[in-house]
Amino acid sequence: MRRALGDFQTSLGRIRALADEIKAKTIDALADSRVLALHETQQCAAVVLLAGYFEAFLKDLVREYVDQLSLSGLSFFDLPLDIQNRHFEGGGQVLTRASFAARKGRTTPFGGATREDIAARLQSPFAGTGSYRVVWEAFADTKANPSPDVVKEIGKSLGLKEFWPSIAKGSGNSVRWSQSALTKKLQDLIDKRNESAHTGRVSPIPTAADLLDFTEMLEALGTGFVVTLETELQEHKAKLAARTTASSASPP
Repeated sequence: MRRALGDFQTSLGRIRALADEIKAKTIDALADSRVLALHETQQCAAVVLLAGYFEAFLKDLVREYVDQLSLSGLSFFDLPLDIQNRHFEGGGQVLTRASFAARKGRTTPFGGATREDIAARLQSPFAGTGSYRVVWEAFADTKANPSPDVVKEIGKSLGLKEFWPSIAKGSGNSVRWSQSALTKKLQDLIDKRNESAHTGRVSPIPTAADLLDFTEMLEALGTGFVVTLETELQEHKAKLAARTTASSASPP
């Protein structure tokens, strides 16, 4: 999960560098309308990029977490019911979409996963091998628009309770990035992203300072999400260890 966060932070660094460059050339932009127009175009495009980076991060994070769950030693039927249900119900929907794409000769929208692979993962809890592979795509539906409600739904599907308070706590700066601050700033980003993507322009145009605020919020959100999932994974492993210890201590 830290790999997903590291990649996300690298992407955010690109927008920070752009914002810093725009700030450094503010005087040039005020003196030359061509520079100003270029900056405004970059600033409108940047919010679309930020939302795209965030969406990619969410998918990478979900995949890493689900993969780690599958390798944690927990049996599938010891996983939270929310995860079991989403594996089958959401996984079935993923399989339907993948099969439709294959029938039309298209690639699937899930990173190249085939319907055969998805079907194998769907039935893996019943394979009798003791191992399984959760259909991570069933948990990573960003709806191409990762608003606060969508992000919360992703967390809920992974078994997380009190989602936004937990994210704020794990962000590393819950005073600056409270639940309210995170959700308000994320919704602002998504609104600006939608306006820019659909019209080619945002009004008012986000400033370089706005872009830096968005990157700070996204890094705090990403960090909080990773920390929360790491804590959740450790709790699952602790329960497994306690059950194993109790079982070994029981008289034959």
